[in-house]
Amino acid sequence: MFEHFAEDYSVIMGLVDLIPVILFALAGSILIKVLFNELKKPFAVLLCSGVTLSLTAGVFKALWKILLALNVCDFYPLNFMFMPTQALGLTLMGVGLVSLMFTAKKNATPVMSIALIPALLVILADPATLYDGNIIFIVLLVLGDIAIATSLSFLAIKNRNWLCLALFIVYCIGLIVMGAMKPLSTKLSMDVTTANWVEEAINTVAQAALLVGCFLMNKKGFFKYREETK
Repeated sequence: MFEHFAEDYSVIMGLVDLIPVILFALAGSILIKVLFNELKKPFAVLLCSGVTLSLTAGVFKALWKILLALNVCDFYPLNFMFMPTQALGLTLMGVGLVSLMFTAKKNATPVMSIALIPALLVILADPATLYDGNIIFIVLLVLGDIAIATSLSFLAIKNRNWLCLALFIVYCIGLIVMGAMKPLSTKLSMDVTTANWVEEAINTVAQAALLVGCFLMNKKGFFKYREETK
C-alpha cells in the first residue's frame, strides 16, 4: 500500500476532481434517458448499474482527496475501492451499450470494423497501466472502455455523424493518456501534485468530449439507422 501525504493534495484539487464526474453523470443520464426503453431490459439494467457504479467510484476518489487535504484522515478504502468499483461500472456499462451493435441487421459488419478503430487505440495504450494494480480490474477496465468507445463510435458512423465520431475518439485518446500517466509522470519526474492536476485536466477534456458527443447524438437521433435496416 502506498503512503499518501496531505501536502500532495488540496481541497480545490478534490473539488476539481468532481468536474469530470459531473460531466460523466450528465453523459450517463443522456444515455440512460435515450436508451433505456430501446435496449432489452437486462442490458438497460446493466447500463444503469454501470453508470451508477462509475459515478460512485469518482465521488469516492474526490472525497478521499478532500478528507486527506483537510487532514481529517487518510480514509484509504475510498481510494482503494476506486479501481474495482470503476472497473466493474465501466464493464457493466460497456456490456449494456455493446448490444446496440447487434440491432442493425444489414451492413453492420463494415461499420463495426470501422468503429473498432477507437477500441484498438485503447487496446494499444492501456497495457501501459498493467505494471501497477490488480490485473483483473485492469482487464475489466480496458474491456469496459473498449465496449463503450466502440458502441458509441458504431452509432456515430451509422448516423454518419463524423463530429460525434471525432469526439468519441478524443474521449478514447483521453483514456489512453490517462492510462499512460503513471509511467509518463515517473519518466518525466513529475511530483504527485503536478501529476494529479494533469490527470484531472485530461479527464475533464475526455469526459467533456463524451458529454458533447452524447448530447449531439441525442439531438440528431441515436436510432436513425434502424429505419434503413428494416
